[in-house]
Amino acid sequence: MSTTSRNKNLLVIIAVLLLTNVGVLGYFLWYKKPAETNVHGNGQQRDRNGMADVLQKEVGFDEGQLTRYKELRDRQRDIIRPMFDSMRVAKEGLFKLISTPAVGDSTVEAAANVIAQRQRELDIKTFQHFKRVRSLCHPDQEAKYDSLLLRMFRRMGNKPKSEGDKTNK
Repeated sequence: MSTTSRNKNLLVIIAVLLLTNVGVLGYFLWYKKPAETNVHGNGQQRDRNGMADVLQKEVGFDEGQLTRYKELRDRQRDIIRPMFDSMRVAKEGLFKLISTPAVGDSTVEAAANVIAQRQRELDIKTFQHFKRVRSLCHPDQEAKYDSLLLRMFRRMGNKPKSEGDKTNK
């Protein structure tokens, strides 16, 4: 009975980690789309600035704010890229255990804990980045920025919209 409950706990931990990783990966895919997927109906490629354009249009960032944002964005990418690489290596290590005939629960749990710790660090760095970007906002822009972030993270998680939230575009 103890083994069954431990296995269920491990499956829940792994499921939560996988969902979190898919969400973060989805964010970064949305954050920097390849140019060929950014083509609008008029045949023009969307500006490669991605989030900078959104911040300018929806939050009202001026040129100075956009310059500072791009510096923060570039620094953030440099910080998290190795974190993603480390996460990928840790996950590969976990899933390589599948081929081990008699892998112990403690080994799987230890591997999952490494992934969880790396995901935690990545989430904290991402939170800190968005907090720094928010500090670029003027007081009248903060509510717009907060709303934009919430919409973005809801979309990442594929949270279904209620009927009242749907808009025709």
